[in-house]
Amino acid sequence: MSYLKPKKTSKVLILGLAESGKSTIIKVVIEGEIPKKNERYEATIDYQRKQKVIAGTELTIFDLGGQTAFLDRFTGELSEFIFSGVKALVFVVDSIEIQQISRAKYYLDLSLKKLEQYSPESTVFVFQHKTDLIPKKLKAEVGTTIREYLTTGVSKHMKFYLTTVFSDTIFRAMGEVYAEASGARKTLRPLLETFIRHNSASMAQIFTREGAPLTKVENVSNFDHISLTEVKEFFDAVVKRLAASENQTSTSMLLESDEHVFIIRFLDNGLALFFGFPKKRLRERNEPVPSLYNKVLAFSSQLTSITER
Repeated sequence: MSYLKPKKTSKVLILGLAESGKSTIIKVVIEGEIPKKNERYEATIDYQRKQKVIAGTELTIFDLGGQTAFLDRFTGELSEFIFSGVKALVFVVDSIEIQQISRAKYYLDLSLKKLEQYSPESTVFVFQHKTDLIPKKLKAEVGTTIREYLTTGVSKHMKFYLTTVFSDTIFRAMGEVYAEASGARKTLRPLLETFIRHNSASMAQIFTREGAPLTKVENVSNFDHISLTEVKEFFDAVVKRLAASENQTSTSMLLESDEHVFIIRFLDNGLALFFGFPKKRLRERNEPVPSLYNKVLAFSSQLTSITER
């Protein structure tokens, strides 16, 4: 299998208090592990770097330890090293540890000051995490309260997301981070929109292999009729088929429901394509499924060529 040799690099920080859920997010979204209830990961000591290639851009993701001693070093003596050249900061807040919110805000405010000093053009994402543990009727109220508190006295715009590793929310949120840090949306969205327009796709999205969406196309990529969890199940089916196959060069799967044709395509550059086409529209266009499949393959080649430049 060939891999991209990225010409661009980008730096992402993942920061938050100890046990806020940072390590679990990295295991699930970046490394592709299946989340398990009550599973605990070892605390990050100091910091760790993870590499992730998105659309030809190599992201260096800093997983920063959340113990007080580490946070004080990151925002103190190591601040220039940590906060220089940052494209995106992900600040993770434990939504159920309300007694820790004031401490989380202290380090968030310190981080924002360091970003303003060393990376003023960076984008800040706040993940209000572990929302699966909040009663459904209180989720919106808790989310609003935490958001209002964290933004008190802050002038820099921050993007807030309610997340949990047990739903699509964490993949959608990390997809936004990936898209911002890599510039993928600017690169990939025009290509996707052109393909949709010419081929009448009703569902279309470009993902990382772990399932984080990178593009948005109005009224198409919202997946009103299919959840990202179902897409992930399709991805897993493809992976299992590849693992069981003697010839592992095949990286596509075609699935049909009563009303749709779904095509999933994995690319060597770490991206995955998902398309849904309504059968009614295919009949109206007199478009046979093999022809549609070949168009997806051609689009895959075009996408790979663009992201390798």
